[in-house]
Amino acid sequence: LSILDPPSSQYIEPSKMMKKAAAVLLCIASTTVNGFQVTSGLTRIGGDSIPSLNGPTSFQLFESSPNTETDSDATVSKAQGILDEFHASNLPFRIVVIGNGAILETTSKLGPKSKSSVSPKTGDKLLTFASEDASFEFHVKVDQITKITFVTSERPLPDGESKTMRVSRFLNEKGEPMCSLILADSSDESAQWFDGMNERYGQEVNL
Repeated sequence: LSILDPPSSQYIEPSKMMKKAAAVLLCIASTTVNGFQVTSGLTRIGGDSIPSLNGPTSFQLFESSPNTETDSDATVSKAQGILDEFHASNLPFRIVVIGNGAILETTSKLGPKSKSSVSPKTGDKLLTFASEDASFEFHVKVDQITKITFVTSERPLPDGESKTMRVSRFLNEKGEPMCSLILADSSDESAQWFDGMNERYGQEVNL
């Protein structure tokens, strides 16, 4: 049929055709993107419902997770603050943990991963330091620490020389050692870091 000479019942003015075409394009473009969320629905044009090309009414790229407590929300204890400084130093330590009938020793940095959590079984607050692949994990029940000491001493060597030992001990309420962190780097920068901790906190920190 010619637009210029159609039957009156099927005649569509060019201006109306343009308006309807524009409305269809507007419908297709009406889906909004807000961050990671795409919201879509049904748009009505001239009484007809046109489903969105994007499917469901609401799509979210990442599912929202329940609120979890982070260090920014929680009260950071002095003991945790000191351990966080050990983590931030990026220095290696000889870690000595004395258990009931066993002693564990290893040399590692405290990290690079660090996480504060609460044990679901005991309710104890745990501070965890771990390697990238989690082959090394060091868990500390931080609220059980009641004293931290910083000790510098000289250890004689078989050849008659001596080695400077820089040791941090973490004690519980009974005065028993929970663990010791022995600085395993003898560089001047490492010594300055340890001496700075000693000056800032003193040789004994009572918590």
